[in-house]
Amino acid sequence: MGVGAQGPTLHDVVTFALDHNTDVLTARLHVDSAHAEKRIAHGFANPTASIAPGVPYEYGLSTDLDIGPNRYYRIKAARQGLVATRYTLVDMQRQVTFNVRSAFYDLLLADALAALAIDERTIFAQVLAADSTRLRTGATPEANVVTSELNLARADAAVAKAQATVRSARLALQLLMGVPKPDTGYMVSGTLRFETVAVPLDEPDSLLTVAYGERPDVKSADELLAQSRSVREQVGWLLLPVPNLGVTYQPDVNYQSPGLQPSTVIGGAGSHIALSFSAPVPLWNWFGGEREKAKAGVAVARTADVEVRRQATSDVIQAADSLRSATVLARKYQGGLLDKTQRAVESARYAYERGAISLLDLLDAIRTNQDIRTEYLTAVHDYWVAAYSLDRAVGRDLIPDEASPK
Repeated sequence: MGVGAQGPTLHDVVTFALDHNTDVLTARLHVDSAHAEKRIAHGFANPTASIAPGVPYEYGLSTDLDIGPNRYYRIKAARQGLVATRYTLVDMQRQVTFNVRSAFYDLLLADALAALAIDERTIFAQVLAADSTRLRTGATPEANVVTSELNLARADAAVAKAQATVRSARLALQLLMGVPKPDTGYMVSGTLRFETVAVPLDEPDSLLTVAYGERPDVKSADELLAQSRSVREQVGWLLLPVPNLGVTYQPDVNYQSPGLQPSTVIGGAGSHIALSFSAPVPLWNWFGGEREKAKAGVAVARTADVEVRRQATSDVIQAADSLRSATVLARKYQGGLLDKTQRAVESARYAYERGAISLLDLLDAIRTNQDIRTEYLTAVHDYWVAAYSLDRAVGRDLIPDEASPK
């Protein structure tokens, strides 16, 4: 994947996913199919050759004169369909990019929480070792040792559960990336760290303007609406028949003598060439069903176009609100709060070893420290997911992958 020894970065993961994700690959194949549809729309029908046995034989060649409005709107609709399919591909890339980024940060969070669980287990193991030593000297009751053993067992279970979550997150990320053989030992490079990103959250109208102009699903819906209108125009010209032009040739026949087969003289003085012109007559079928279907197709496309814009508006507003609240929450843990809780644990352990506080007080300090660190890591995870959610909502990378913490 072109990554370093420490594992792929967020940018590496996204790049790999855009080349190997099955949904993206399928969307590319749909673009190829739409391009083929455009070629089909441009094509002319093959001429029809005919031979009428007789004396002499008659040879004919005819073809449809497909050069009218029906052809123009057919080609236009196919071209618009190709453009819409290309926007659909870009939209799929937009969705996959967000999903991969979110899964990447899910893995970073799982790794960080697993490290916290291991740290907590280490602390409980040290407390149990100290209590066991003090029990032998009679400096602590046996109940404290039993409590420490119980907490160590719980910590072991928490570590096992956290490591299972890490493995699941690794598999989930690789499945989104399109890795052929997912590996539970897959490692990535990155850390959960809060950094303020420059996004105009106080200007929702500008974000909505960007979304309406940049989101590929909005552009695709616009193109599909235009295509449905072209199809309606094409159907409107079905009553104008496509003429057929034909030419027939009947060679001259030279009768040599009675009882012998006649010989044909190509281009002889008696040869005949005739032009024919024909057209279908709309006698039974006036294409009312086709016109009704095309009209309904325009209405459906218009409804879908309006719905996509409504969805875009909702996405932008919700993403901006989520990022705003996530920013406020993540900032609360800045200013040394994490260091204070860590120092509180160290002080509590020192005091407990000297009998100044009870075991319950020590356990309370340990759990408070773990809870605050867990909340901080979760808040940072939610912050970056919300930031990239805003990227997805507006359809533009306001926060490139390189801006995330390494």
